[in-house]
Amino acid sequence: MKGIISSHSALNAYQRQTAVDPVAGPQSPAPRESASSSSSVRAARVSISDEARALAAGEPTIDRAKVDRLRSALQAGGLKFDSQVVAQRMIDQGE
Repeated sequence: MKGIISSHSALNAYQRQTAVDPVAGPQSPAPRESASSSSSVRAARVSISDEARALAAGEPTIDRAKVDRLRSALQAGGLKFDSQVVAQRMIDQGE
């Protein structure tokens, strides 16, 4: 029967690397105690734009003025589509 490895230098190093605490607010992260005094843990600081927050929250970002211009042009018959270009772009997006 195989035993469970609970303490090994590679496993300990992996656990130190994967144990990341979230960075909250603009203050600097508090120093962490580590099993080895020679290793250090760095926290990544990420900034998220308002647009990204809106997308993550599921809020649609719609340019109403552009939609109105397109709707008017379509209804007036002034908007033409090249079906070959549309088809090629659909294919390209699928790749």
